[in-house]
Amino acid sequence: MVKIPVKTTQLPIEIGEHTFYIDTSEKGAETFWKLVAGYAEKSSKITKKLEKKQIKPETAKRNAHEALEKVIDDLLGPGAFDKLFELSPEYIFISEYYMEICSAVGEELGGRKKQYFEKMQHYLEG
Repeated sequence: MVKIPVKTTQLPIEIGEHTFYIDTSEKGAETFWKLVAGYAEKSSKITKKLEKKQIKPETAKRNAHEALEKVIDDLLGPGAFDKLFELSPEYIFISEYYMEICSAVGEELGGRKKQYFEKMQHYLEG
């Protein structure tokens, strides 16, 4: 008998005592990349407004914090930002977690696709 292990699209992300799950299915990957792009765009707009002196530094900081809180909760689930802030009460640390999460998920998604194509190529070559 051949046993094939069940595969899951839930990528566990462990930070401190908390484990979060990110959906890495095709639909989940699409949602992930949209979140990343949206956050990057929002951050860029805040920076540009600050550079043009259209908003005060305090407003830019508040807007940046709110954007980070939203993207973390959207990515890891409601209340995730608060859990992470309890562990590390500095926005810069949460931002670093975000970058590490994006890197890990990006590697997982890219690696999975590459693995699939390599297996398919090997199969087709017989």
